[in-house]
Amino acid sequence: MQIVTFVFFSIILTGVTLFAQTQATAPSQGDTTKLRIIVGAHVANSGSVVAIPAFTNWQAQITMGGQKQQRTVLDKELLGWLEKESTVNGLESDTLQPWHIVIAYDQFDEDGDNVHSGEFDEVWAGAKRYKASYKSDDLKQTDSATEQGLLRSGDQHWPSVAETIVRDAVIAPMYDARKLRGYKPNEMSQYYDGHLFDCVKFISDSNNTVPAGQYCFDHNGPALRYVRGDSWHQTTYNNIELFQGRYIARDVVVTDGGKPYLKLHVKTLEPVSGADASLFQPTADAVNLHGKTQTGVPLIQIDRIFPQWPDSLRTQHFSVTLKILIGTDGKVKNAQAISGLKAAYKSAESTVRKWTFEPFLVLGQPEEVESQIELRNN
Repeated sequence: MQIVTFVFFSIILTGVTLFAQTQATAPSQGDTTKLRIIVGAHVANSGSVVAIPAFTNWQAQITMGGQKQQRTVLDKELLGWLEKESTVNGLESDTLQPWHIVIAYDQFDEDGDNVHSGEFDEVWAGAKRYKASYKSDDLKQTDSATEQGLLRSGDQHWPSVAETIVRDAVIAPMYDARKLRGYKPNEMSQYYDGHLFDCVKFISDSNNTVPAGQYCFDHNGPALRYVRGDSWHQTTYNNIELFQGRYIARDVVVTDGGKPYLKLHVKTLEPVSGADASLFQPTADAVNLHGKTQTGVPLIQIDRIFPQWPDSLRTQHFSVTLKILIGTDGKVKNAQAISGLKAAYKSAESTVRKWTFEPFLVLGQPEEVESQIELRNN
């Protein structure tokens, strides 16, 4: 089961420039879609490679005190931005003809070792009419979205964070921005390695000094080329092609703290004609996921009360792990501390029972979620 950790301590930003400063020199001209974007050091004597500095040294957490942090809805400006950009980047749209995609992927650990490899294969004809499969060394699974619901054959657990990114980074590249609450998009011009890009960064309505992310596009062009996510993830988009009016990168690299995390390559991207029901038919042993308590799924928190630890514990370093049950309305139905400092159990349980998450949807239907979270006092 995935454990979500919430760490509470003051903001510290050290040794890093969140966004590169605008250079005085003019950018090189030409079709920037032909440029190869990388995260790393400048490549000498190369006019076709743009290097973006690795984001490797930072700490940014929210000082808690006793305040309530509420992020209930997506900002209207952000919603408008998402709708606009999703019409030219990504493949999730009812206006598209059915499509078929195959994405080969490699996942790496912090030492640079290739720990998992596989393929993601999806035939899509709508948000509730698709068939998606993972075939790798550690996940063999097929989801079929039909009129009966979402049915899963093979491994029954949900894909990991990395496996989810395999799909989203190519098919729904604005996935990180969809998580934001209380942030507004701010347009800016940005030079990287002497080349100009049109970028958008997201600033909180309550703290305009700590951006939540950045998206960069070709200058005067719509193609997405670089994303700075809400953690150490930086994603580059290369080998861009136009498919049904959408800009799709054939090669996508996700780095984590400047190190390779995922390398994705689109092997197949093609329209599908005659997408009848037989394409999405599940196998006889497929399990319907509706009406079940889901585990190991991503959580998006929209309403948080920070812990009020007893005075005797506030200067100590400790953690508490809790098992929680989230209802279909996103509210915590139950929270039970299962490990950590016992003197902090009562405060941790009382706090988490007041939290609210975005309901987890399976084909648009909210489902109960069981998860484990860890609270730390540092």
